[in-house]
Amino acid sequence: MDLSRLFEWTIFLGIILFAIYTMIAIREEKEAYVENAVEFEMKNFIFFIPSWWTRTSADEDENYASFKRADTHYDWKAELQWFDEDSELEKLSIEEILINKLKDLKLMFDPEESHAGVPAVFEEFLPYKEGRIDIIHIEGTATEDMSERVYFDAYLIKDLINNSYLLAKSRSSILNGAVEGPYFEEVMRTFEFLHQ
Repeated sequence: MDLSRLFEWTIFLGIILFAIYTMIAIREEKEAYVENAVEFEMKNFIFFIPSWWTRTSADEDENYASFKRADTHYDWKAELQWFDEDSELEKLSIEEILINKLKDLKLMFDPEESHAGVPAVFEEFLPYKEGRIDIIHIEGTATEDMSERVYFDAYLIKDLINNSYLLAKSRSSILNGAVEGPYFEEVMRTFEFLHQ
């Protein structure tokens, strides 16, 4: 066997071993999320945040929170923003409000790679069924500021009791979208509504 063949096989085996290690690490990270989730309250909601997320916004700000992973250099950030309904928002549907927020962020979603609507998981969510919240979700690849390609995930939740909104968004590079995106979605799927 010549040296070039040996080198090729070494690289191939290295890739296989790295893939196996990555699958094990991801499985263990999912288990760690469930076991070590940290409660985070914002207004009428309790979120179960992965323990490896680090809050990057000021603790005193009760209307805004941002999170990053301090243990990696992933191009990823999650944000939660609370805002009250005003006379302008009162005239708009939840879909129109989300569209306006996305325009403010200078995001243009790829129509064929994006999905919008009420997530199926919320159709059986008691506060949604009882009409205490309304929700819309959009996710997919987009162009930000007419130049940068991103993977974006956003939920707009209207608290119908208090006429307020929570905008939750996750922004990452295209390559990092699959890393923290599933945890962001899990945070949004498992939140609890404080006022029963």
